[in-house]
Amino acid sequence: MRGKRRLLAALAVAVLCAPGTWVRTTLSNKPPQNVAVTQVQGAGPTGSPDWQVEGVWHYKAKGLLFGGYSALLPLQGNRLHAFSDRASRITLTEPDEPGPAPRINRQPVAPEDANFLWDIESATRDPQTATYWLGYENKHTIHRFSRSSQLRGKRELTGEVDWSDNSGAEAMVRLADGRFLILPEGNREGVMFPSDPVEGAPLQRFAFRNPAPGYSVTDVVQLPDGRLLVLMRDVAFAYPAFTCLLAIGPVPRPGGEFAPQQVLSLDSAIPRENYEGLALRPRADGRVDVWVISDDNLSLMQRTLLVKLIFDPRPASSRQPNERRPGSPGA
Repeated sequence: MRGKRRLLAALAVAVLCAPGTWVRTTLSNKPPQNVAVTQVQGAGPTGSPDWQVEGVWHYKAKGLLFGGYSALLPLQGNRLHAFSDRASRITLTEPDEPGPAPRINRQPVAPEDANFLWDIESATRDPQTATYWLGYENKHTIHRFSRSSQLRGKRELTGEVDWSDNSGAEAMVRLADGRFLILPEGNREGVMFPSDPVEGAPLQRFAFRNPAPGYSVTDVVQLPDGRLLVLMRDVAFAYPAFTCLLAIGPVPRPGGEFAPQQVLSLDSAIPRENYEGLALRPRADGRVDVWVISDDNLSLMQRTLLVKLIFDPRPASSRQPNERRPGSPGA
């Protein structure tokens, strides 16, 4: 029965994506600069005492270089970078803060890579130097960029991994200690590097135990306490045809196993969408802002949504007695 539901859901995904291919006017290939932002959901509970929805915003613009956002990075000044599977990036101020309008640019690549390095699926950043790394799904390559988005090297993993063309570096995180971790889509194995992979660090493997069979990892970030927060997605017989969840687990050792545990189903807390990007911003009170962005698949029936959640990782016993927990009235 589950196999039939997954087949129907996969067909629904195809239908959702079809309008973006068959029923659209000619779109410009230039980066659009007029981006409309509308809040579609306010603060509210999630069903978990540790998590609260702070808001959901809909971003909309016309152009082939808008949308398809699969990776998200926090920047200084309450700004975010979102990278797309169409080789572009959008820079925006967190929508609950005042700031300039979102700006869309092409993501630079080396001329010799321009024809095949466009499907950006993962991103990570060194907060000290502002260097950032991008992972590509179809070609198993990692690019390193400077603070000013100048290319500063790359590492091709083809030959080192046995990932299929459409299941590459879906999630990547630079850990606080300088190690790198990558999770491919739909694979039972991840890889680690003891330092910057672009500098030739050796590849190390670990097993991945899926906390929700059928789901695939779409992004991963490291929480302030050192654990990893994982965003996961599956197709579902629903509209839109996606179901998403968050899971948390300790960083694995090389040769060990990464076995995160599900902590929150997103379906009942925020609008269903194809959520693929994840970013964190620690708060002074010990809680964490968690930003999630969706990939619209170039479909007229899907949306680019940016979600703000608040996560309290502290044990309930360590919270002040009169402190309102996320999800409680007035929190």
